[in-house]
Amino acid sequence: MQHTKMALLASASLVLFTAPAQAQDTTSAPAAQESEARQGSAAALIDDIVVRARKKGAAERAQDVPIALTAVSGAQIEAMFAQDLTDIGMTMPNVRLDDGGAFPGVSNYTIRGMGFNSTIASVEPTVGTFVDGIYIGANLGGLQETLDLESVEVLRGPQGTLFGRNVTGGAVVMRSRRPEGEFGGIFRIGSGSGNRKVLAAGIEGPLSETVAAKVFAQYSDYDGDWHNLTTGRRHGADETFAVRPMIRFRPSSAVDITLIGEYGKTDGDGVASRFIEDPAQLLFQQGIREPKGAENLSNNFQGDTDIEWKQAVLDANVELGGGTLTSITGYRKVDYFSTGDTDGSQSETARAINQMSQHQFSSELRYAGKALGGKLDYTIGAYYFEQRMEQFYHVFFFGASNQRSRGVLNHHTWSVFAQGDYEVVPGFFVTAGGRYTWEKKRAATGRTNECTVQLVCSLTDEGSTVWKNFAPKVGLSWKATDDVLVYASWTKGFRSGGYNIRTTGARFNPANPAAANESAGPYDQEVVKALEGGIKTEFLDGKARVNLAAFHNQYDGLQRTVNQGLVNFIANVAKATVNGAEIETTFLPFANLALTANLGYLDAKYKDYILPGTTTNLSGKQLIRAPKWTYTLAFTHDLDLGSGGVITSRASLNYSGKTPANDPGNYFAAAYHLVDASLTWSPEGNNDLKLSAWVKNLTNEKYSLTATYVGTLFTNLYQAPPRRWGVEATYKF
Repeated sequence: MQHTKMALLASASLVLFTAPAQAQDTTSAPAAQESEARQGSAAALIDDIVVRARKKGAAERAQDVPIALTAVSGAQIEAMFAQDLTDIGMTMPNVRLDDGGAFPGVSNYTIRGMGFNSTIASVEPTVGTFVDGIYIGANLGGLQETLDLESVEVLRGPQGTLFGRNVTGGAVVMRSRRPEGEFGGIFRIGSGSGNRKVLAAGIEGPLSETVAAKVFAQYSDYDGDWHNLTTGRRHGADETFAVRPMIRFRPSSAVDITLIGEYGKTDGDGVASRFIEDPAQLLFQQGIREPKGAENLSNNFQGDTDIEWKQAVLDANVELGGGTLTSITGYRKVDYFSTGDTDGSQSETARAINQMSQHQFSSELRYAGKALGGKLDYTIGAYYFEQRMEQFYHVFFFGASNQRSRGVLNHHTWSVFAQGDYEVVPGFFVTAGGRYTWEKKRAATGRTNECTVQLVCSLTDEGSTVWKNFAPKVGLSWKATDDVLVYASWTKGFRSGGYNIRTTGARFNPANPAAANESAGPYDQEVVKALEGGIKTEFLDGKARVNLAAFHNQYDGLQRTVNQGLVNFIANVAKATVNGAEIETTFLPFANLALTANLGYLDAKYKDYILPGTTTNLSGKQLIRAPKWTYTLAFTHDLDLGSGGVITSRASLNYSGKTPANDPGNYFAAAYHLVDASLTWSPEGNNDLKLSAWVKNLTNEKYSLTATYVGTLFTNLYQAPPRRWGVEATYKF
């Protein structure tokens, strides 16, 4: 209730603050327009952003798409100094695009309460990530950098008809900036806390009348923002290099083909683990205590993380028969290794090694066109995806090898899909679509007693399983005016079934069926049926935007990683109901001032959930990673200094409520407020040169969404970064 009042009070304060400005803006329009035309960032926050969420032949305005989505442009990403998708997700209602926690660089994204805590490579996500049209098949090494992006679209709610498997929570769609055939480039240099150093450069231009090329590269290196009191070193070191070349071929106005490559490598420390005091647990009783201050850790082991990835995408679009034929073919390979201090204390208690190699290939062919005199706008297509992954896992307790495993997964899937929007009367549309999916997985695993300490393991075939699914969607939308869109939809989606290839416990023994064992699966598909309605509005001549959405999601066969002692398994153990609402607002009282307020509400609870191996009933309990309230308040202001240039100031307050760190709710990650701020100066009449200073987590808040509860032994949380700051210079030409 206290946070509800805070959000309402803050929203009311914004209204009171901006009310007089509305009249003033009307009376001083010429001056405001002149200021906006000069330079600055405020007005860009309400610019129209085109999106490709519905895979139509041409991009659409986000405000014209009957889906709850938030889209941010590359310029907006740069203005918020986003380091990765985590920073972007913080600003969106009911969205958290966080690191997995137990190991760095693992994407465990959550939208509308649907997320998970796992670093098992074969666990499918609840939020699908798509980069330049290809699906990212592994969560290890899947945390994406904001590398020279044109836009990021975050689609909330199931998107199974057009995007397929593993989007029961939503989808994140990232698109790189394409070369346009004009000569230009960018150079950026930065420094900051933790001995941070950043260098980025890009150049593009025409190679001929029909061919344009571009290359963008970025290097960052820092020692870390934490102080490790045990080792006397900084913690959180990270050195990353990434390069993205591309070439674009446009022989005519009807043909557009782009080849995009990417290579990246990260070397750094292990996880930032923080010991949490619990008087009932052994480490506390032995005198271990939590370090004071968000910037301090007490890990006895720095750890190490190495990630390398390679990726290529061929995106071809041809105008054909009044529509657009699109082919997107992609290949990606990831090698991942990480080891770190699991318990987060100065005691040599627990450490783990997680290693994975994965490669994937995918191809999508679709056609988007119109029929029936232009009344039907449709998309039809086919999709193929295959991947192979191998994972090694090793856990040490009190210096001795305790758990070991090796697993291999081979995965093939194909699908066909279609969706159409039919205009019944002007401005009123009926949407219908469906997707049929076939997939097959085969797994082999080796357990602790089948692996040497050097992780040489004998593998046992776990068999193969085929799943089939049909994901339909129906919807209505009404373009009441040019500035008002009302919509409602019902859809069904699914998250793939599969195998746990990180099994360490004993196999099932028919001679002793009551003995403890750990199953590798298979476990079945998770299914969601979702109802959503919303309204998107603009008013005051485009200076104000308010979008509302409400939803009701029912999940059946909910997949959960169940911990029993020191082993875990994945099973369909529960049902869940998620109800919620979101509001997103942007207001420009002046051309040089933008105000943003976003609010998300979630009521996400388990149903019919008896914790396996116990009599504990979790029905009615809050889902993990599903805070009841999230909100963002922000302003961006351009101060015109005349011949002295322009100073753009930005500040934001992001709030996330408390959430259980595991299913039983043994430990709750506390609610937190994050304050970010930045100042950017550009000289008079020159928006190509910018000098900036920024700070994140200004109040040095200690926060995390993920933790580990190890029975009577210890509890730890995987901490998000403390206060960090930087300065940078950017020049575009």
